[in-house]
Amino acid sequence: MTMHRGIITVTLNPSIDVTLWLDGLRTDEANRVLQESREVGGKGINVSRVIQSFGLDNLCLAVAGKDNYPEFAQFLEKAGLRYEILQVEGVVRENLTLRSDGETVKLNRKGLSMSTMLVGALMALIQSRLHPGDIVVFGGSLPENITVQDYAELILAVKKAGALVAVDSDLLTLEHYRRIAPWLIKPNIHELRHILDVKGNTIADVAEAARVLNRAGVEHALVSLGGNGLLCSSRGEEDGMETCVRVTVPQVEVKSTVGAGDSALAGFIVGYVKGNTLMDSARLAAACGTASAMMDGTAVADKEAASRLLDAVSAEEISG
Repeated sequence: MTMHRGIITVTLNPSIDVTLWLDGLRTDEANRVLQESREVGGKGINVSRVIQSFGLDNLCLAVAGKDNYPEFAQFLEKAGLRYEILQVEGVVRENLTLRSDGETVKLNRKGLSMSTMLVGALMALIQSRLHPGDIVVFGGSLPENITVQDYAELILAVKKAGALVAVDSDLLTLEHYRRIAPWLIKPNIHELRHILDVKGNTIADVAEAARVLNRAGVEHALVSLGGNGLLCSSRGEEDGMETCVRVTVPQVEVKSTVGAGDSALAGFIVGYVKGNTLMDSARLAAACGTASAMMDGTAVADKEAASRLLDAVSAEEISG
């Protein structure tokens, strides 16, 4: 019997994602908007949306500006999310995604300004909702005035409070991960190269780099490889046994990669909470990531879309 685990996602710098479909992307000319959409965004919020679609309750914690908070909260309500918001001065940023003839241009604004005092308030909010063994997901960019060190200290404090922390960020270094020893991180191949030196481009090279993360204290390193699927390298907390799983996905028409990594992370968490094997959790992660890539704009995967792909997703254990 699997223990009950709560899931909390934390988004410090959320957004309202505006996607514009254009008749072209021509410089020095007027480009006509053919269609547009607005929805809530931010890594943690995206993870919550995918997890919610699988019927797993989770709590979405976010920091939002007061000026457009009503619209932001309305999006969370529409998505059916259970949420709590720490309100600060300013506005929730609006990020733009421009789509034309299969091309995507993404413009991310800086976002809110947040004091270190408010980080303390956020920590108090997380601790008041946290039970030991809960999974807490940290993802995305940071508000103005919050340093990477502040962020690392927040994650470490949540870990010390008894959480399994999952991190999806391109900001933290190998030294940070040694200190935090997170339950899970989900870099893509570019972020993996930012964390440490990956010697080559083969799957064996990526696997060896992921094992370095395991030996630095990361229990699960879930490396997304785009159309090449993903790789999951894990080290048992109790026995220290290393397992590396390579997951391959079917070829699909990619419409937008925005949100694919968030969907993959959510899929792995869903599998883990449901008591799946490491291999099946990794397969579900890959199915969710691929399903998201097949959707236009900033849409993320859901249970139905991922389930349609799952049979075509294969996995094998690879040796060191």
